[in-house]
Amino acid sequence: MFNVGRRAGCRFEYLRANQPARGCHCGIATGDRLGQCWESMSREFTTECGKDDSLGTEPLPDSLLGFMWSRRRRYQAGLALAFCRILTIAPLPLVFQRIIDRHMADENIAAILALSLLTVLLIIAHQFFSVWGATRLATGVAHSILGLRARIFDKIQFLSFGYLDRQKTGRLLSKYAFDTQKIDAVMMPMLNGFFPNVFYSILTFGILLSLNWQLCTVIVLVLPVFGVMRWRYFQRLKQRNEANRLAHERMTGTASEYLGALRLVRVYGEEQQAENRLRDSNNEVARSRVRLVTVNMSFNAFSFGAIQLLSLTVIAGGAVLAIHGLISTGVVVAFVAGVPALVQPVQMFAHIAEQYFLGRESYRSVRELLDAPYVEEWKGTRRLDPPRGAIEFDQVTFRYPEADRDALRDFSLAIRPGQKVALVGPSGAGKTTVANLVLGLYRPTSGEIRVDGIPQAELNMRSLRRSTAIVMQESILLSGTVAENIRFARLDATDEQVRHAARLAGAEEFILRLPEQYETLLGERGATLSGGQRQRLAIARAILRDPAFLILDEPTSALDYESERLIQAGLETLSRGRTVITIAHRLSTIRNADRIVVLKEGCLAEAGSYDELARLDGYFQRLLSAQEIAAQV
Repeated sequence: MFNVGRRAGCRFEYLRANQPARGCHCGIATGDRLGQCWESMSREFTTECGKDDSLGTEPLPDSLLGFMWSRRRRYQAGLALAFCRILTIAPLPLVFQRIIDRHMADENIAAILALSLLTVLLIIAHQFFSVWGATRLATGVAHSILGLRARIFDKIQFLSFGYLDRQKTGRLLSKYAFDTQKIDAVMMPMLNGFFPNVFYSILTFGILLSLNWQLCTVIVLVLPVFGVMRWRYFQRLKQRNEANRLAHERMTGTASEYLGALRLVRVYGEEQQAENRLRDSNNEVARSRVRLVTVNMSFNAFSFGAIQLLSLTVIAGGAVLAIHGLISTGVVVAFVAGVPALVQPVQMFAHIAEQYFLGRESYRSVRELLDAPYVEEWKGTRRLDPPRGAIEFDQVTFRYPEADRDALRDFSLAIRPGQKVALVGPSGAGKTTVANLVLGLYRPTSGEIRVDGIPQAELNMRSLRRSTAIVMQESILLSGTVAENIRFARLDATDEQVRHAARLAGAEEFILRLPEQYETLLGERGATLSGGQRQRLAIARAILRDPAFLILDEPTSALDYESERLIQAGLETLSRGRTVITIAHRLSTIRNADRIVVLKEGCLAEAGSYDELARLDGYFQRLLSAQEIAAQV
C-alpha cells in the first residue's frame, strides 16, 4: 500500500519540488531545445519514479554536504556535464592573450577570426552542456528530496505516541514540507553553480599561473582576507539562521494549532487572544529575520569589498609589471578576464549564503527527527493467522510520559473470542488507555498483554492492527471522494464491496442523495457532512475492513437521538462475530454487552453483565443513577 501511494504521488511531488528550476539553469534562456530537454527528462523521471527512492534506514550523514556526497551517484552524470560546461569556457583567457600578443601584433586578421569562431563554438557548447547538466542534476535532486520526504513520513508513522503527544502538528509539517523545500532550494545552486565554479576557479588559476607566476603570487597574498571573512561571519550566520528556523517552527506550530481550532476560537469569541498569540509568534520571526538580514548584508558588503580588492590587486600589479616589461599586454588582459572566474565562487556563496545556512539548519532539523530514538519498540514477527480474537491483560500498569500518576494500575482482564466488552467509568479512569494499549500505540510500563495467547511483544504489530478496526467519537475522514474514504480500510476492495459495506452501515441512503454519489468529493475532515453521516461512513469503512477486533470509542456520544438510532443499527451489524471493546459514557448504549468493566482511577472496580451490576450497590449503580437523574432534569 505504501509503495502504491508513493508512486501515485511521485509525479506531483516532482513537479512541485522543481517548478522553480525552469528558469534557473545558469541564466540560460529557455527555448525550444530546453523545452525538449525538459520534456525528455520529465518522461525519464516519470518512468523511473516507481523505483526505490528511499534513503535506506541507516542514519543520515552529519552535514548537508555529507548528505549530498552520500547521494553522489544520483548527481555524477549531471556534475560531469557541468564540469564539461566549465571546460568549454576555461580556455578563454588564453584565447584573448593569443589574439592580443600574437595575431594583433602580426595583423593576422584570419587568425583572429578563426579564434573568434572557436570562441563562438565554445559558447554554444557551453549552452548545450549547461541545459543538459542542469536537467540531469534537477532529476537527481528531485529524487533525493522525494526520498527524504518519504523517509520523514515513514519515520513519523513509527514514532511513539509518547513522543508525538508532545509535538505540535505544525512542527512536523514544517519538517516535512518547509525544511525539505529549503534543502531542495540550496542543493541545486550548490551542485549546478558553486561546485562547478570552484572547479572553474581552480582551472583558471592554473592557466593564469602558467602565464605569469609572479602576478599569481600577488593574488595568493590577498586570499587571507577571505579567510578572515569566513572566520568573522560564518558562525554568526549559523546562529542567526538557527534562531530564524526555530522561530519559523514555533510560528508554524502556533498557526496550525489555531487554524485547527477555528471553531473553538469563534464560539468563545476569543479571536483577539488568538490574534495576539499569532502576532507574538510573527513578531519573533520578524525580529530574527531582521537580525539575519543585517548579518547577511554585512557579509555581502565585506565580500564585495574583498573582491574589488582582489580585482584592484590584479589590475594594478599587472600594470606595474607591464610597465617594467615583465609581462605583455595580452597577459594582463588574460588576468583581467580570469579574475571573475577566480572570485566567482566567493561571489556566488555571498549570494546564496543565506539560502545555504537555511538549508543547513533545515537539514539539521530533519536529521534530528530521523535520528530521534522515540520510535515504537515493537520488534515481534509473529502473525495471527487467522486471528481468533482473544485478548488478555495480565497485571498491566501504564503511565503516560511526564504524567504524575499511573493511567492503569495492576489491570487484569481476559476477553474471549467474539465477546463484547464495554469499558465504563468517569473521564480519566483509563478507558481509552486500554484501547491504546490493545492497539500497541503505547507499551505497558509493566505487566503483559497477550493476543490469542501470544505476548504482544512477539507480535508483528502492523499485522495485528490490520486485523483491527476502530470507530471513534469524532470520525476522521480524509479529503477525497466518499468511495475513497470507505476504501481506505481495504485498498483492493471492488466498487461493489464498497457499496455493500455502505448499505450495511446504513450510509447508502444519504450517499445516493449526494451530487456525485460515491464520487462526491468531501471537504477536509468531511466538513460537508453531518456528524451522523460521518459516523456511518466510518462504520462502512470498518465493515469493509472485516476485522477480528473492533474498538468503539464512544461512537454515538455526540449524536442526536435519531442519528444515534441509525448508528446503533450499523454498529450491531458490524459487531457480529467479532471481539468488540466499547468505550461508553452513555450506559444505555451498552445494555447488550456480554460484559461490562467498570474502571476507577486506573483500576478495575467492578465487572459483570449490565443486569448484575445494576442490582449491586456499587460504583456502576451510582453511575447509572446519576445518568437517570440527569436525563430527567
